Amino acid sequence: MEQEILNKEPLVENKNPENKAPEVKQPQRTAKKKFSWKEFGRNHLYELVALGGFIFLLILFSFLPQAVTGRPYRYVGLWRKSILNNFVEQTTVYMILAIGATFIYSMGSMDISVGYQVGIMATVFVTVANATGSIILGLLLALIIAVVCAVFNGFVGAYVKLPTVMSSVILMQFFRGMMTNIYQDDPTNPGSFILAKDVSWATSTGFRVASLIVLLIIGLYILGYTKLGKRTKAIGANKRAADLAGAQFLKSRITAYAAFGFFLVIAVFFLVARTQGIAEGDAATFQMDIMIMLLMGGMPLSGGMRTKLVNAVLGTLTYSLITIGLTLCGVPEAQVFFTKALIFVIIVVLTCRKPGEVLPR
Repeated sequence: MEQEILNKEPLVENKNPENKAPEVKQPQRTAKKKFSWKEFGRNHLYELVALGGFIFLLILFSFLPQAVTGRPYRYVGLWRKSILNNFVEQTTVYMILAIGATFIYSMGSMDISVGYQVGIMATVFVTVANATGSIILGLLLALIIAVVCAVFNGFVGAYVKLPTVMSSVILMQFFRGMMTNIYQDDPTNPGSFILAKDVSWATSTGFRVASLIVLLIIGLYILGYTKLGKRTKAIGANKRAADLAGAQFLKSRITAYAAFGFFLVIAVFFLVARTQGIAEGDAATFQMDIMIMLLMGGMPLSGGMRTKLVNAVLGTLTYSLITIGLTLCGVPEAQVFFTKALIFVIIVVLTCRKPGEVLPR
């Protein structure tokens, strides 16, 4: 019986007679991708063009004022200490505004009420600081106004379903009406508000440069290493996909505008410190200035993953350099504005896309 059972059991062939352990295949290591200048240039084309334009203008305005005006270098030289200090002074407010605007432009949004927001915030800041003697309290109230504007912008874009620019149009009209009432309807108002407290310590070149470095680091960290920065760029790349992935459109939008408002308040402080007060027209053109600066720096208006803070930095430096360079060449102020507008049109034409395509992402 046992013999029959043994005969029926299938014989298993010993495929490993020497009882060797089976060979374990090592995972193949992927070859490290080599650096390619061609790919780097393709991925950073707009930044490289912006950097090249800035360097070209820097070289051009180093000798052009002397050639055009016929005056010696000590009067119209670009690299004089007084001109460099003026360059830093002019760049400070612009760059702070551009850093803050990067957060909302990364979503493919824009805010054209910036100039009037800054005007109202500066007026409130000076008024409260003069009444209470506290700069901190004045800035805090200005920050509250910025947060209210952020909530309004976020709510209108998310629930009312209006285009993102429409909320800023509403705010622009509202704040422009307030500015008109404040500065023109009161016959006793001299046309400007003077800050009684001395803030000359904030006008030194060293303090401005140090502040810009700190704010740039903060902006880089928020845009590149926080959920806010990643979500805003994801919304700019594809709003529907970002919302399905949990980007929380309303919360991200309000937070981005609030971050923009924070930088607005800091810009307000430096703007007031520069002239020890605020006048009605001091910030009227900021909304278009920001848009031109970001475009000059290679910022895609559609937002998305290619939004970088370097766009804001290069655009601001180039914009301020054009203003100072043309002024040194003896160009009248009206023609300086015309030249900026012409440059803006050229950039828009060069960066526009064919129908059916999108702006660079």
